[in-house]
Amino acid sequence: MALTFDDGPGAVTGAVLDALRRHGARATFNVLGERIAGRERLLERTAREGHEIGVHGWSHGDHRDHPVERARAAAHAADAVASVCGLRPRLFRPPFGLTSRRLQLAVARHGLQTVLWDVDPRDFEEPGAEAILARTTAAIRPGSIVLLHDDRPALAPTAQAVDRLLAELGRRRWEPVTVSALLAAPRRDAL
Repeated sequence: MALTFDDGPGAVTGAVLDALRRHGARATFNVLGERIAGRERLLERTAREGHEIGVHGWSHGDHRDHPVERARAAAHAADAVASVCGLRPRLFRPPFGLTSRRLQLAVARHGLQTVLWDVDPRDFEEPGAEAILARTTAAIRPGSIVLLHDDRPALAPTAQAVDRLLAELGRRRWEPVTVSALLAAPRRDAL
């Protein structure tokens, strides 16, 4: 299964990275291009610690309105990540999960694959660590992609929930991996 974090790099990214490091886990961070400036060291740390970086666009908005223009902006965000980390992202997560065939084709022309999720504990509503943990553990299954956020200080409970979730996944002998690793893995039916 894969944990993903959208809207950063932000206020909670460091705490999430700390939790992932404690548990030896990998995740995917879908960043906004406009949030990179001033947070380059955080982005470098993310890549250096073995996490995948995808793009969430240049800014957070519905990308279906002007798919070709928005795809160019997403590619610009990927270029910004590459200039900081030396690695160009291959994944695109549309804000709000709003996508269309035209948008997917437009971002694909820039070498980006659109990836959504199947588990959303709605951490953006700031329900607290207990609720995030309960919602996630109730919904995950082998092959799941979990949507979480790391952009603002009020999401500190997300990092707390991730720390506890990773401990639970360890007890279950589940391995959190990057989205690209998950998509490349052979599919197995749950026992």
